[in-house]
Order: sequence, then C-alpha cells, then structure tokens
Amino acid sequence: MNTHLSGEAAAAAALAHLLADHPDLGALVWSIGQTPGVLSGHQMADSGQGEVVDACAAVMGGTVARSTHALNGDGHGLAQLSTFFDGVPVQVWVSYPLADRHGLHSTELAALLSGRQLGTLPLLPGGAR
Repeated sequence: MNTHLSGEAAAAAALAHLLADHPDLGALVWSIGQTPGVLSGHQMADSGQGEVVDACAAVMGGTVARSTHALNGDGHGLAQLSTFFDGVPVQVWVSYPLADRHGLHSTELAALLSGRQLGTLPLLPGGAR
C-alpha cells in the first residue's frame, strides 16, 4: 500500500490490489465509505455456505465466524470476517440459505406434544401417511 494514502483512498487502493491479485473475490459486492476508511464486502448468496468468506480469510488472514438463524422454519447462515489488508480494515459477510434440515428442533417437538393426553400420538411432519 502507498503510505501516503489514507481513508477512502487507502481502501480503494487496497481493493484494487486485492481484485488484481484475486479476481475470484469480485463475486462480492465491495463498497468504500459506508464506514470511513473501511473496505466492506458482502453477498446474499442463493446457495453454498459462504465459501467466498473462507477465500477472503485465506488471502487476508483472520478467522471466519459463522452463525445460523431460524425463523418460522426457514433458516439462513451468516459467515463474517473482520481483518486487515494492506493496512486497511476489511469487513466481509455473506448470508446464505441453510439446506433443508431433517428432524425437529426441540421447540417444534414441544409444540407437537404440548396439550396432548397421555397415550395419544402426534402426527410428525415428514412421516408416512
């Protein structure tokens, strides 16, 4: 990085260097200036598990943090990385849908079983009919 650059100019130079050496990281939507002096990348993926964040970590260093969230049976995952590249702070995240899961969460099982009389069987989703 040019030591005379700062702020958004340094972030822009870091992005140019990053994409010149690793054009595959162009799959992310990159932005400069949302947070002053920070290079940000994100993607809302239709599939996968945020592998592009793993690729960023391999290039720039750092540890990828992953989390999952479920709402009304639909789940999505989030892969995040906070690191530095060419002396510039970098934040990258990817949101992705979770694959169809099998089985029940404890809250779903509790809802199926609550209020039933002892000896009655619940109809479990996905079972034979």
